[in-house]
Amino acid sequence: MTEDRLTRIEKIVESNAKSIQALSNAVAQDRKERAQERKEWAQDRRRIFEWMARLAAAQADFYEVQADYIRHIETIEDRLAQILERLTPEDQA
Repeated sequence: MTEDRLTRIEKIVESNAKSIQALSNAVAQDRKERAQERKEWAQDRRRIFEWMARLAAAQADFYEVQADYIRHIETIEDRLAQILERLTPEDQA
């Protein structure tokens, strides 16, 4: 009976050791996967910030072109007003 009990205890200990090893492997795998996910997230964040920088630069270029266009239109309007003033007789003004 003592041998039978000892055999059962050995089996329990062996089973527990296998369970602990399986849990340790699972934890190690989870850590490895989390590290990979963090690396991928860091790359994604870097790409997003690069895209945001490009977008900001494109917006700045757009507003610069828009301001230049408006200045050009204002210059044309000023010239047209000067021409109109020269061509309009003073008594009609």
